[in-house]
Amino acid sequence: MRNKFLLCNLVFIFSLIILFLNDHFLKLHFHNWFTGKLSDVGGIILLPLLLAYSFPKLQQNSVYITALFFTFWKSSYSEKWIEIYNLISPISIHRVVDYTDLFVLIFLVIPYCIIENQDRIKFFEIGKISPAFIVFPSILVLMSTSPSHYYRYVPYNGNLIFDSSTSFIILKTKEELLDEFKKRNVNVYKDTTRIIAENKWRYFEAVSINQKNLTNNKEIFKVANDSVKELILKEIDRSNDYKIDKLKLDDQTIENIQFYMSENEIGTGTSFSLKSMTIERNLREDKVERKLRKVYKKLLEEEFKKF
Repeated sequence: MRNKFLLCNLVFIFSLIILFLNDHFLKLHFHNWFTGKLSDVGGIILLPLLLAYSFPKLQQNSVYITALFFTFWKSSYSEKWIEIYNLISPISIHRVVDYTDLFVLIFLVIPYCIIENQDRIKFFEIGKISPAFIVFPSILVLMSTSPSHYYRYVPYNGNLIFDSSTSFIILKTKEELLDEFKKRNVNVYKDTTRIIAENKWRYFEAVSINQKNLTNNKEIFKVANDSVKELILKEIDRSNDYKIDKLKLDDQTIENIQFYMSENEIGTGTSFSLKSMTIERNLREDKVERKLRKVYKKLLEEEFKKF
């Protein structure tokens, strides 16, 4: 039998309100370490109580299930599952792999104490609220958690550097995407600067060292230019790093868009991952968010025009 106290108590309601306010208001205006971790704390308190109410037989194990799920969710092992889910779901989810988030597991002691002492702390109960009005909003709030910090903005040059949470799947082949860019007169080309910089160590294979010259002033390196060129061309050919110099969407202009684009490993669509872009310099944090929202809104408008 379900116990309404598990949801209709001051701790659960307070955590739900804090999680909602943090994800949809505080993070937008105070995007820092504290607001990022506060969402994890709220979620780690809510989830075991929600599980204990929804599945009474799991009540004694809901805290342990939450700990295992949270650890898996914050690890790189969940990446493929997230890709599959985003492929079939109209509401995408994402997260940043950050093992420092695991410290919030210590807050599991709060739901554990509530579950184990339900009869002793009845004074926490809010009797006039029905659990039916709490379950659905709780699920929505837990699923709509915003990303903790998916980019880093460098004010003096306007660079936006994105993390791995900006990856998503497009249900088209890479060739189809390149054709689509071409139709829209967007010049996409291999990001040779990034490719060469990331593979410099490989070119050492084409260098021979004359150890005898270490004790004199003669050259110790001999470089086979043709071999280096061949290595560079091979890396460029098989690389999936691309670049767009400039993209203008009405009054919104973004430059130096660097991204990774490859056929998806699960066999459907193309994995697309933003690396960096350049916007205006010396913007405040809230204006950076506003700029990105305007660009996103414009891209959505472009997509809706197709229908």
